Amino acid sequence: MAATRFWTYQDMHFPFSATRETLEALPDFQIRDDDIVVVSYPKAGSNWLMVIICKLLRAAGRTEEPVDTLLSGPMELTLKMAEQPGYVTLAARSSPRIFKTHLPIRFAPRGVSKPQNKVKVLVMMRNPKDSAVSYYHFSNKLCPLLGLGEPPAWEEFARAFVGGQIQYGDFCDHVLGWWQMRDDLHFLFLKYEDMKKDLPGSVQTIATFLDITLDGAAIAAIAEESTFDRMKQDFSRSQWPTKRIIPRKGIAGDWKNMLSPDESKAFDSWCERKLCGTGLNFEFE
Repeated sequence: MAATRFWTYQDMHFPFSATRETLEALPDFQIRDDDIVVVSYPKAGSNWLMVIICKLLRAAGRTEEPVDTLLSGPMELTLKMAEQPGYVTLAARSSPRIFKTHLPIRFAPRGVSKPQNKVKVLVMMRNPKDSAVSYYHFSNKLCPLLGLGEPPAWEEFARAFVGGQIQYGDFCDHVLGWWQMRDDLHFLFLKYEDMKKDLPGSVQTIATFLDITLDGAAIAAIAEESTFDRMKQDFSRSQWPTKRIIPRKGIAGDWKNMLSPDESKAFDSWCERKLCGTGLNFEFE
């Protein structure tokens, strides 16, 4: 089934589009001082965050590149329509570079896991129930697009998700790996649910972290241009088929439409066991 369609490297599950050669090369990937890196588990809102960052950089005059050009897939993957791994393409890109990764912290470039100087790392997090549902629906679209066969039933996918038998491994282990950097000033941690509640405030927080100064009207305009509906329209026009299928509902709490009471309890027990006492909490409403 698609939930277990991965290969294992150093006890971690990866999609086949993340090759051994890439994973061995990435720790030494050269990070530049003005790099902006978005980190997340899959389907946590990383593309939404990247759109906001791109718009902020354009508004601040730091780049003239179109948003669609600035956006890219995870650096560790070789996308179907690409001629080379993401990190190779990224190495040739001019600054400022905005890029993302779904890698657990121990596999990330050293300049991201232990950033120096002015490097900025934004960690996007979303409650695991909604992350699982979004991941499931994305897999349902991606499997036929990539010719990967029949996607899994939800019940199978939910069990694999809680069991960590999925690409990029256990959700809780992944987020906790990055969460240990929460006191490092190179990092900004954001939650999908908080951004849904107050997008203008979140845009301002991101701008401040990136040392971008804009007036209230500019921040409000970027927030308006970065709503889910606007992003979905923009992504539908992308040249990349995999990008066109990324946006779905863009809401918090959609898990209530998918998880059975027993599945919800299984998720709760798993999160309690993994996250209790870590200071990392998620909202599920």
